[in-house]
This record gives sequence, C-alpha cells and structure tokens, in this order.
Amino acid sequence: MTPPLIRAATPADLPALVSIQNASSPDNPTTLAIQEYREQSRNKALAFGRLVAEEAGRVLGTATFAQPEWSGEAGKLWVFVTVAPECRRQGTGTALYSALLAETRAHGPTKLNTLIREDRADSLRFAASRGYSEIAREQDAELELKSLNLSQRKHSFSVAQAAGYELKTFAEVISQDGADAAWQKYYDHDCDASRDVPLPPGESMALPTLARYREHNENKPDFDPDLWFVAVKAGQIAAVSELYSSQVPGRLDTGFTGVARAHRGHRLAWALKYLALEEATRRGATTVRTTNDALNAPMRNINAGLGFVPNPAHLTMSLQLNA
Repeated sequence: MTPPLIRAATPADLPALVSIQNASSPDNPTTLAIQEYREQSRNKALAFGRLVAEEAGRVLGTATFAQPEWSGEAGKLWVFVTVAPECRRQGTGTALYSALLAETRAHGPTKLNTLIREDRADSLRFAASRGYSEIAREQDAELELKSLNLSQRKHSFSVAQAAGYELKTFAEVISQDGADAAWQKYYDHDCDASRDVPLPPGESMALPTLARYREHNENKPDFDPDLWFVAVKAGQIAAVSELYSSQVPGRLDTGFTGVARAHRGHRLAWALKYLALEEATRRGATTVRTTNDALNAPMRNINAGLGFVPNPAHLTMSLQLNA
C-alpha cells in the first residue's frame, strides 16, 4: 500500500480538519468559525506546527504540536494525532506521528503531553507503545437538567446573601463598572483563584497579561457575558462560574468555576452553579457538561451534589524526552 503524503497544513485544510475532529469526537464537536478564531488568535511567538496526511487530494488525518501559552514550564509541547475513523489501522497515524516528532525537534522539547479519553483503547495503546504514561486525569460529568438536585439551593443562596455577596452576571458588572474595570476585576479574581487549580506533578501555570487575557476571552465565538455568573462583595469579584454554548444540540458546557481564597466558606460555588444551571434551563438546554481534575475533590463533590453523573475521563499522557 502506498503511504499517504505528509505535508504542512494550510488554511484551506481547516474544513477537512473540522470534519475529521467531529467524526472522531462527536460528543465534542467544533465549527469552522471556532477553528478560524483559534488560528487567528494564536500567539505567533510560541512553537506551533500542523501536518496533514493526504491521499489523492483527500485529507485522511492531522497531527499538531503546540507550546501552551499559559504554562510556566519550559520545554513542554502538546501533541495530537487524529485520523478519520474510516482510515485508521492503515499506518496513517504512525506516519503522522513520526513526521510530527521530526518537526518538534527544532524546538528542543523536554516533554510531550497529549490528551486521550480513557475509553479509547486503540489511542491509549498507540500512546503507551511510544512511551507515554498517565500523569493526570480530568473527569467529565453531565447533568440532565430535569434531574437537578435543588436540596441545597435555598441554603446556598441564604448563606451567600447573609455574608453580603451580590450574585449577578458578568454582563451586569460590565454595565455597572465599564468594560475596562470589569475585565480588570475578573482578571484579578482569576489570578487568585487559579492558584489552587490542580496541575500534574512538576507543572505550573503562568497567567498572561491582562490585555492578552481579555483578548483571548472576549473575542471567543462562544463567549456570552450573560452566561458568566459572579459573586461580588465590596466592589470586587469574589467567585465565578462560567457557561458556554455547545455545538451539541440542547447542551451547554461549563468553563471555570472558582472562589477566591479570602471568600471561601460562604457557599458561593453552590449558589453560582445554581444560577448557571437555571439559566441553562431558561435557554432551553436539557443537559450541561462539566470537567474537573480528578484531584479537585471540592468541586467534584459539589457537582455530584447537584446531580452530575460521571462520563469517561480524559487522561493526560506524558513522554519525558532526553534534554
């Protein structure tokens, strides 16, 4: 069998890459608009490369490496190989991965990370046979909104409000304070709350500048400030819980939920989660999906209490390279 042509991807390949992604992960579909936004907004100073496997003018699969923008760890690259389902087990993934490794060498990586869902045995075997091992896992969970457990709702709102917190949307904060001040407050909160987000051993987070942070979030195709919920006290944002639109009909997805260190113990995460889930219902959603690090027991316990049911986890697999 003639091996496929491996070449650098071009913007003209994006529609084919979207189709392959959606066929490979129908529960996590994307759109051409989202992919074009990611290409346009990518930090061009960071290492990045994408290859495609092509046969008779048809794209069979893709391989990508990228230096993470918000990581404090030098030498780490994320790598991904995706082959159209009907083209697998024909050597395409192996050819793409080999070519990708060769492309990464110019950037001197010391570690390669990838993300694989735990029920995808073929992908796990592919990674393990090349020396990758699990270093972390993120647990997906989904809530059927008709099954939302309301038993903690009244208590959560009462505790939060008795402690002097206002619960509102980020759109309301922007309207009241102006966009510049609102984004400064949101950024300050994220810098604080993100310090306690679990990370794989030895890894660290480096938040971008305020300008880059705002640009990254405000211009996302699925950003809606009416779906970002905040707790405010003394004019400062103390806690947040985010929702995003999804390409899955009837589903919304959660983003970051976090409470600043000085404001914990007032049921803020519970109250904001209830606000978000109730807004999802008002918008006609039937399900909400969330993802939490397996080590983030407090948030996983809240989600379980709300009625979220675990789905297969996503495993961070890592390959340590010789320096």
